[in-house]
Amino acid sequence: MLELLFWLLPDGPHDVFSLVTPADIRRIRDHAQENFIKLIDKVFDRMLVLKAAKDMVKNPVSTKQLLNCVRILTRLIPFVYEVCPDGSVMEDIVLWTQRPRPGSGADYILGRQMVSATVDLLFTSGFTVPLTTLGEDSAVRYTIWENGIGQTSSLGSSKEHVANRVEVLRLLLVMCSRTMYIPAARSTTLPNRALHAIAYNSNKRMILCLLCSLINTSLRDRAQGWAIPYRGTAAMDPNDELSLLSMQTLFILLDYQMPASKATSSGESDDVAGSPHDPESDANTPSMVLVTGTSTGSQNLFRVFIAKLHRTQEFDYLFTNIMRLLDEAMRANLSILASVTKNPTKHVMPQEAAILLWVLLENNSPFKDYLVDHNSSLKLFSVLLYFMLNGYSDPAQAGMVRTISHILHYLSEDSRFATRLMQPFDQSILPSTMRIVDASITHADFMINTVFTLLSASRPYLVPVYSNLLLLVRNVSPYLTQISQTTADKLVSLFDIISSPAFIISEPYHVRWLIYLIEVFDYVVHYRAVDNPRLMYSMVKARSYFTRLRSFDIDKAKTELALIREKKGKSEANRTIGRSQARSSSSQPAGDSAQNVTSSMSALSLTAAAAAAGANESTPSTPAADDNLSLKVTDGNSSPALSDKARGKRPENKHSIEAKTQSSTSIQSIALDESANMDKNDKGKGKSADVGNQTEPGKDKGKAKARAGNSGSGQHQFQPTAEWVFSWLPDLPLDPIIAVLDALAVHIDRISEEVQKDAEAAAATLAASEQAAKHAPGSDVKVDSQLHPQSPTKQSFADDTAFSSSAASADPTQTVIHWLSSDAMLQALPDLEESMPEIRPRLQGLSPALVIWFRSLLWSMIYASGMKPFGIWKNTQVKLFVVKHSI
Repeated sequence: MLELLFWLLPDGPHDVFSLVTPADIRRIRDHAQENFIKLIDKVFDRMLVLKAAKDMVKNPVSTKQLLNCVRILTRLIPFVYEVCPDGSVMEDIVLWTQRPRPGSGADYILGRQMVSATVDLLFTSGFTVPLTTLGEDSAVRYTIWENGIGQTSSLGSSKEHVANRVEVLRLLLVMCSRTMYIPAARSTTLPNRALHAIAYNSNKRMILCLLCSLINTSLRDRAQGWAIPYRGTAAMDPNDELSLLSMQTLFILLDYQMPASKATSSGESDDVAGSPHDPESDANTPSMVLVTGTSTGSQNLFRVFIAKLHRTQEFDYLFTNIMRLLDEAMRANLSILASVTKNPTKHVMPQEAAILLWVLLENNSPFKDYLVDHNSSLKLFSVLLYFMLNGYSDPAQAGMVRTISHILHYLSEDSRFATRLMQPFDQSILPSTMRIVDASITHADFMINTVFTLLSASRPYLVPVYSNLLLLVRNVSPYLTQISQTTADKLVSLFDIISSPAFIISEPYHVRWLIYLIEVFDYVVHYRAVDNPRLMYSMVKARSYFTRLRSFDIDKAKTELALIREKKGKSEANRTIGRSQARSSSSQPAGDSAQNVTSSMSALSLTAAAAAAGANESTPSTPAADDNLSLKVTDGNSSPALSDKARGKRPENKHSIEAKTQSSTSIQSIALDESANMDKNDKGKGKSADVGNQTEPGKDKGKAKARAGNSGSGQHQFQPTAEWVFSWLPDLPLDPIIAVLDALAVHIDRISEEVQKDAEAAAATLAASEQAAKHAPGSDVKVDSQLHPQSPTKQSFADDTAFSSSAASADPTQTVIHWLSSDAMLQALPDLEESMPEIRPRLQGLSPALVIWFRSLLWSMIYASGMKPFGIWKNTQVKLFVVKHSI
């Protein structure tokens, strides 16, 4: 009777998680391991008995007992994967060591049996699927839960079936959560034996049914119920929770790859479930060979089958529902009533939808072709860019932004998609804060402006995204046509910052960013010069940015970087003193004070970056100015790139200059912040080096600053050398770009002079006609002059001022743009046949670091969603990622 109460006492998962505390579990595990193992064996044996009972479905008591067994195992298994205080791990002993089964005495391996039984529970008639699917001889019938891929009609599952699937899927995720307890550096080298048992050594029919069930359930379009007029704390709807768990289970099954050491080493094969030495591995042998003849032990079957999807209706189902999930999330963000009308139990899954899209693109080439040719591919492109702009300022959305950057990079590898980006862009789907002033822009314009916005934001957590964004622009550049003036100015301004000598040597990966941008201009110059007159004009005006690279001097760059760091160090010291004084004399709330400090840091970073740039985007700096690193912003009315006549003598708006300077130079604060904050533990060492440098003789002051810039504040500081510079500088395609810009500058100066002469002649003619009209008999001007007489001196001064103003108002821009888009411009270009680059996209590779990041992202999402409503992995010692608990 007491044993029966043990199985019937909990009424739900909340009872199990509240009654069985982490301290209780660890106490038994660490001090009474035999009892801990017996408890798990006993619970699992009871689950097997109930699962095999023929009257289980008809007996509510048996169903409750089975659910409680699932819940107890869900609670216990995470602590099996933890490292014990003595450094040992109980996973091998509890799950993967062969021992007698309680009750029967037959030898078995608990982990493999538990994985198999858990998967079977997902397809148990009357428990997780309707009774109508019950076969003649078996209670387990593999079938697809929902209509969609592989199924034309739904099973008509009840709410009890849905709730039971949620419980069982939760246990399956826990069984596969061993990855959470492995350090990130070793997550690709150590196997996850539960995942291996499912993905590599399972029945073919089960794999297909589980894969299709997870996909269809994840993308199921559920009709929303009555909206609650306020945000409450109600639990998530079971259908939404099932969709989320299905999506998460699908991700981890598709992500898992057997480590190479396990795939090639026969000596360690005994550690993997389903190995030849496993006594139960022969049970699924007939279904281990696919129609292609590939053994299931060699590759992930879920990846194999998802790569075999090829029907148009299957792709329609996938794309339509992924777009629906993204569109729902976007409309929820943009709705003015979202905070009061959104159903609080409705879980919107934009990040999950983006991950699913990326996984499909990576594993199914026909789906990529389908997506590129789809009529709504540009709408998808716009929605993805919206989520990047909406989330880049939130560190919690960094995973979403990086996922989208990989998707866009992957799509940009296809020339058909890159060509489609030249179509007009409709900004009506965007909020007003994201729209561009130019009315007629293309998707490529909006893409480049988005890239500029993210790069100029200078968010440290977005640094891994920047390479993908620049590669996106680089892959699309051979197909750019008629980009707007705003886009051209931002692209050139971005190049100004990234090509700055101090920025280049501050981090080793900055050279890659520089190479990607130079390749953009190289492709435009060779293939799309006549199609992008505004960009060519902006490049001609800023051609000094290219020439300074050809005369790159690492010693001057180090000196420049040392000046920046010195200025930044003084600013930080002053800010620290200011904060100390503020704390002692101010009663401002802590939150407001922190906000002000953050704003001050941002302002100082921008100031330092502006000083480092030496000029704003409308003021290209000469090599001499760059070498001397002037700490003052150059006057916006002077430009060394073109003559006064070429610029048309147009005065710049002061506020516009300041805005452009701030936006174009803020990206440089990334390098400054990273360089100044690296290895803070060695701060004292850096100070000592600075003191020593200050005692250098005055004639060696420049060299001392160079050494200070090279040494930095930490031992892990990047140390650029002359050899490092020569490893990449000679390979930059600068010569053809500079040759083209120099050739065009000559013609542009000539055109500007002609426009200026025509304007002066027209102004002189106009002045002469006005003078004649004033002296004409009976003219109104003459009568007016008699009523309001002026002195001859004032009259002459007014005429000269009017003449000068009319002549100075000549603007050659439109004339130059027209000439740059004509065939005459092509004839003025030098011969570029020998330097013509091959149009070849830079492909996206799955490096080990990217695999680790993606795996960490998936499991961190699973961990976070498992915190509610009762915390599946809460207070467990995960090692794959860092958990920060909010106060």
